[in-house]
Amino acid sequence: MAQTGFQFRRNQAIDLLSVRGRRMLGPGRSSNFRRLAVQLTLDPAVRSLGFVASLPLAAEEVAVGMLVAERDEGSIAYDIVDERPHRDIDSEGLLLIALERHGITRVEVDGRLIESEPRASNCKRIWRHCDVEVSPDLRAKIEGALEARRLSVRDLGRATKLRSAMTTVCALICRRILYTELSTKFGPASWVARRAGPSVNTSPPVQRQKLTATAEELGGSRR
Repeated sequence: MAQTGFQFRRNQAIDLLSVRGRRMLGPGRSSNFRRLAVQLTLDPAVRSLGFVASLPLAAEEVAVGMLVAERDEGSIAYDIVDERPHRDIDSEGLLLIALERHGITRVEVDGRLIESEPRASNCKRIWRHCDVEVSPDLRAKIEGALEARRLSVRDLGRATKLRSAMTTVCALICRRILYTELSTKFGPASWVARRAGPSVNTSPPVQRQKLTATAEELGGSRR
């Protein structure tokens, strides 16, 4: 029987939306891992994201080494097929059993899918501004302008008299304060809206919210 309510455990997983977790996106990781982690971090359909090194199964720890996203339909583990370590039949079997016991569905993805456009370029453009600081006053002004509605980046800049609207909006998307549609080309005419969930710097449990994408829309095959 699958265990429900999978939670990232200390020493086994790192929340990539935290300050510590963002360090995992550095040069020590493969480019596909970093791109996928960034894409999932910016995806409004993802409620939380972590890197799961292993999962307990009976009296042992089973190696996993995958990004695991919490979505409305459940926990999804992303297996990057062209970078994963070789697994023999026994290791593969234990992995599938461990994932099933913890209520996690595996989705296989590859470099071609991760690099698909326009999502890849959108995320790269947005994440370029991840370290831009946004003052509390400016954040409050932007959130007020987006109260109960969404605006284009251009119109948000006009409403808040903000000269560098694109840079600021991208920084707030990286912090999961705002979100946008990633499946169409992102630019000044693209809409942005407030997220219902917490930003990357909040510690309370992530609130559930209505999600609009499925694992199939991210691509990959379920296993």
